[in-house]
Amino acid sequence: MRTAGNFLTTRQTLYCASVLLCISAVADAQRHGGGTPAPGLGTISRPDGVEQKDTLKDFHRALALQATAQQAAEFRFLITTTEAAKTELEHLLVREKDDSQKDERARGKSDGESTPPIAPANSALAQALERARGENKKFTDSFSDAQKSGLKEITKRLDKANSDMEQEQRRLDQSLRAANAAAPEITARAETLDKALTDFYNQQLALGREMSIPLARGQDLTFNLPSVKSPARIANHIVAVGVSGELTQTAVEGNQRTFRLDVDADLSELQQKMTELLRDQLERSDRCGEHLEIRRAMLSPSTPASSLFVSLHFERWTCVGGYGQSTPTEVAESDGSVELRLTPGLDKSSGPQMKSEFTRIDASGMLADALRSGDLGDDLRDKATDSVLSALRSASDFKATLPPVLQDAATVQTVKFQDTGAGNLRVVLEGQVQISSEQANTLASQLNQTLSAQGAVDRIR
Repeated sequence: MRTAGNFLTTRQTLYCASVLLCISAVADAQRHGGGTPAPGLGTISRPDGVEQKDTLKDFHRALALQATAQQAAEFRFLITTTEAAKTELEHLLVREKDDSQKDERARGKSDGESTPPIAPANSALAQALERARGENKKFTDSFSDAQKSGLKEITKRLDKANSDMEQEQRRLDQSLRAANAAAPEITARAETLDKALTDFYNQQLALGREMSIPLARGQDLTFNLPSVKSPARIANHIVAVGVSGELTQTAVEGNQRTFRLDVDADLSELQQKMTELLRDQLERSDRCGEHLEIRRAMLSPSTPASSLFVSLHFERWTCVGGYGQSTPTEVAESDGSVELRLTPGLDKSSGPQMKSEFTRIDASGMLADALRSGDLGDDLRDKATDSVLSALRSASDFKATLPPVLQDAATVQTVKFQDTGAGNLRVVLEGQVQISSEQANTLASQLNQTLSAQGAVDRIR
């Protein structure tokens, strides 16, 4: 039977564990959601001066405001519509600044000739702004009662920014319609709208952080690249190579930013299909010649090189007879196995390479001769090497695996196999990316678009 003292100790232990769990959750929510700890001291306080009840209050608040998976996907799509409107406005500003420099409107084409309207009210910019406002309203209308209550203040600021943006848009439209409007006037109106749109965008980002929605931003020091499946064609098969990656900023010089690129490629499907791949490329059965059967091929991970074990069966047949008739006769039969060491490398001009060598040949008779000095050994080594190299090159095909803005900016510096400890073979490609601050903003937008699209697919499923 437990004593009272033991019972109290157990209860206290469980209580302390639950409190620590809540504190950890709150801290994580505050880091990602932009929340701040509640101030105040109580008669019984924690060492940091925050009452336990305040900590639990923050925890429950963060939980109530947290976006659902569907809301998170919709928010990322919402951000892309606002960024599209910003892009359209930037295009307008560039055009109007060019016209301002030429001063075509100020001077006019000729006496008595008026300048036609610059753009209709339903321009691409107007449509993009209308879409951004519509998606914004759709998103805020999806709030639960708890979210509406807890996000009241930030929603009010967002509505104010929306109203200011709409007012500045009307003023710009009026200038665009005016036949005698000069380019400097339109440029000034567009710049004012740009400030209002930027404020609207920033308020949206603040709302997303408050709802704990992970979102890429141009000023981030690290970017998680989306996971993709890159297909590798090997013989008559398609092998999917799972590719993911990360960018980590290492240097900044002016407007140029340098990132370390880490790409992780999962070759587990290649491992599963290795026997089938080698069978299709190597097996043969000549009536009056060689019979070759691949019984098993096993690709084992190791760092930095990996090994391929192949078990095979070999027969040699000959045909004897005359007058157009011949009877096949078996003259040799043997089982054997080989082990290949595969070491990835890199050629600056042609990309990833693969070096292979036999580390063990366990065979006898004709099979041993065919493997050590005949065509069979060369064919086996070449086909096995090409199969693995095809998967490796698929992983390094940045046109297929990286966001568009990075595809021409990324370079590979090292390639190596990696043993994860779970038996799955992986390839790690390390490299470098140099992009401008503007390209970093584009990268963030492309990453958010990808997450939004993935969320849409998940909702359909």
